[in-house]
Amino acid sequence: MCGRPYRFWDTELMEQDFPIISPCVGVCQINAQTGYCLGCWRTLKEVARWSRFSDQEKRDVLDELHKRRGDAAPRARRVTRRRARRTASAK
Repeated sequence: MCGRPYRFWDTELMEQDFPIISPCVGVCQINAQTGYCLGCWRTLKEVARWSRFSDQEKRDVLDELHKRRGDAAPRARRVTRRRARRTASAK
């Protein structure tokens, strides 16, 4: 950094192009029902083509991954016995 202190708002650093890294987390198992990897939520095609994607294609895939995770997340947690007792005693 040329002897200057780093500042997170440094526009020179913000304008640099940094490589978009793979979202792989090392849990490489494809869910047969969804076709998505259980670790990174990519499809087999996306995994195989990642190194050949342009930066814009990678950004598009990353945006899609966030949507996939949100869609797959459970909406409500199951009611455990402990939680049921707490809510019953609170009434």
